[in-house]
Amino acid sequence: MYGVSKISSEQNIMLTTFPGAQYSAQSLAEHLDVFAKAGIVVDMICQSTPRGSAVDFSFTTSYDNFAAVMKALPAAAKANPPLVSGGYSKINLFGEEMVTSCGVAARALAALAGAGIEIVLITTSDLDISLLIRQQDEDCAVVAHGGTLMAIMEKFAVPKGGYFDFQVGNGEGFVMEENGAYRQIAIK
Repeated sequence: MYGVSKISSEQNIMLTTFPGAQYSAQSLAEHLDVFAKAGIVVDMICQSTPRGSAVDFSFTTSYDNFAAVMKALPAAAKANPPLVSGGYSKINLFGEEMVTSCGVAARALAALAGAGIEIVLITTSDLDISLLIRQQDEDCAVVAHGGTLMAIMEKFAVPKGGYFDFQVGNGEGFVMEENGAYRQIAIK
């Protein structure tokens, strides 16, 4: 599927952002060290492009770490108060062929946009794309083999149809509302 061989999701994610952090590797290392010493595993580390001597710096972690993060924040907060929010899910797209595949992120973002899902944070490597979305949107984002989509649509779509009525090609799918109403989408 365009270089993607595995799609997974993780729920109950929180986001911590340090706006206007000092632009230096040492400063970012010191921020992260506070959380490491508190035993907090961080994920999706993201830094904005520098603006003079400042950057915005964010990371995610499990919401199970909320109390530990809040306890560690005073030692990590340097200039500006950090922003902490919860209620997110992470969708991870993985594939060894991504390194030679063009447009994987564009297709993924277009599919989510077609379902009305906005991206809060995105990180990438040669082999994966991690997308942070609002947790309430996660149920809306199902990327699956055509046969799986056909079975879901046959069972839940309104108006009803047979299994083969919902056959789609590569890069095609459906956006379905809670009431079963749907529309077909194509990502080209």
